[in-house]
Amino acid sequence: MAALWAMGTPPGAAKPAVRTVNMGKAPEVTQQQYPGVSTKFLPHEAVIIYGQKLESERKYVDMPSTRQWFRDHRRRKREEEKLAEIYCKHRELSKSRSEAFLAAGTASMR
Repeated sequence: MAALWAMGTPPGAAKPAVRTVNMGKAPEVTQQQYPGVSTKFLPHEAVIIYGQKLESERKYVDMPSTRQWFRDHRRRKREEEKLAEIYCKHRELSKSRSEAFLAAGTASMR
């Protein structure tokens, strides 16, 4: 059988319907090494740019207005937690009262 294939496609054999071309391996996908920095920069340039971005972000974190915002945010969170705790206690209390009322009502009906 191999001898027939060596001479070409033997009679009665299926011929490939689609012709394809192998163009080699796909190029490697370059991942972004530093977030926010384009991969078009050389590695030593990307490090410098990334460092500068981090410095500028850090400058905004140390501002007095940012510190005030975080202080207010923590205060608002504490108030929300206290309010949620009050709601939970009220629900538990009303649940126990209604259960006691229902139990007293069913006992008087007997």
